[in-house]
Amino acid sequence: MTREQSYSQAFENQKNALMFKKATFEAAIQKLSKENSAFAEINKKLSCLGAQLAITAISGDSTALAKMQDEMTALSRERSQILKSEGIADIEYACSACRDTGYINGKICNCIHESAKEILIESLSASLPLDSCRFENFDLNYYPTKTDDGVNPRKYMTGIFKMCREYVINFDPQKSESLLFMGNTGLGKTHLTLSIVSELLRRGFNVIYGAAYNLFGEMESEHFDRHTNTAYNAAIECDLLVIDDLGSEFVSPYIQSLFYNIINTRDLSGRPTVINTNLTMGEIATRYTPRVASRLVKYNGEIFIGNDIRQLKAIEKSKI
Repeated sequence: MTREQSYSQAFENQKNALMFKKATFEAAIQKLSKENSAFAEINKKLSCLGAQLAITAISGDSTALAKMQDEMTALSRERSQILKSEGIADIEYACSACRDTGYINGKICNCIHESAKEILIESLSASLPLDSCRFENFDLNYYPTKTDDGVNPRKYMTGIFKMCREYVINFDPQKSESLLFMGNTGLGKTHLTLSIVSELLRRGFNVIYGAAYNLFGEMESEHFDRHTNTAYNAAIECDLLVIDDLGSEFVSPYIQSLFYNIINTRDLSGRPTVINTNLTMGEIATRYTPRVASRLVKYNGEIFIGNDIRQLKAIEKSKI
């Protein structure tokens, strides 16, 4: 789901909810009008006064206008008392600021922004393990404190972990740098990337995440089969584009060109990108052309080290 789709869904949900509330309220009013002649008469008088009020206002007769307004106020009060005695409450709006219209002075209300964000997170959560991949459950204890060559992977990875957290805290769609996570499988690249995605989504940023084979495959299908570029345009314009598992997809001349255009366009517009890959920079240059590698060299590159955490967890499970 794209950001635009999440907003469309948010407006649709709010519209349907408001229509249901109005229909329920109107049904209760009609039922009461049939059962209570006094209430029906009040509604009739209010309707007539409402029509006369506009004419009187235009005529400029302030005395008659004030009298009519006082009469309407008295009738409205009496009507409210009857409704209260019958247990019929006025429509309760989910958002008192925009009265569930979704707009305030022509601008999208904050309630829609919040709803769209929740819809987008829910949509992504259905296909991504956002709940299981958070900063809070990234366990640095899986990284050893010392290797045979004297390196301290835990200390090194703690630095990368802190950098990722600071990246989220200070994120700016026009100023934040692009990140390139490299290293073997099972070292936490996807976990930390999804942690970044989850936090930024909750803060309301427009983030697009996708495995390279899904992301590029969708763009290729749109381009050749449906003759549209919706996914491509969204990837170009979002606040943060995250490409996971670069190198897992089938690379054709079109994919090479597509990938270069995406990172080049985002680079020129100052929009950040985060890329995960098991490839080395030399393998990237061979697979996607040196032009691509020359762009990625400018990213803040981090090489993940340590032992395969997936294997370690599998061993732990087998011992239970």
